[in-house]
Amino acid sequence: PYVGNQDFDPLQLHKRFGIVPMRHAEVKHGRLAMLAAVAWPMQELIHPVLVKALTALRLPHHLLTVDGYTPSLLHGGLDAPEVTAAFAFMTVAGSLAEMPDIRRRMAAGLAFNEYAPNSVAGDLDFDPLNLSTDLGVTDRFELQEAEIINGRLAMLACMAYVMIEANGQRIIDFSPW
Repeated sequence: PYVGNQDFDPLQLHKRFGIVPMRHAEVKHGRLAMLAAVAWPMQELIHPVLVKALTALRLPHHLLTVDGYTPSLLHGGLDAPEVTAAFAFMTVAGSLAEMPDIRRRMAAGLAFNEYAPNSVAGDLDFDPLNLSTDLGVTDRFELQEAEIINGRLAMLACMAYVMIEANGQRIIDFSPW
């Protein structure tokens, strides 16, 4: 049995791509979504305060759209120089973070987006807090299952954020600021 497998694949993607690469992709996207589910509302809360501080210091910036939103796909403003620099930084940082995994797979004779059939999704040999180092098989399976479930929930939360902002509303109302 695979972690997170509920036998729900109405598009039959596992037949086209295989279950192992799909599981690796789900874990990566779930982890990013868990970060985004926390970061999106936090930046909605903190960003206006930073913009007011920059305005008070009379520093030139383009950090808010015309309607007062933070720059996004839904509200524009992504062409601002500050945003472009942040995108470039995140692209380089993400690429550097992915390189050790790609090198490890290439050393094993696997293609760019190919994984060993017995590989564990998300296992990057990085556990600085020793959360799963000494766990038994059952406990490790349950920890991985919890990560999959929380990742799926976070992906749904991010979709809800998009729908909220697409309707012209804010995720967090920071009008008291």
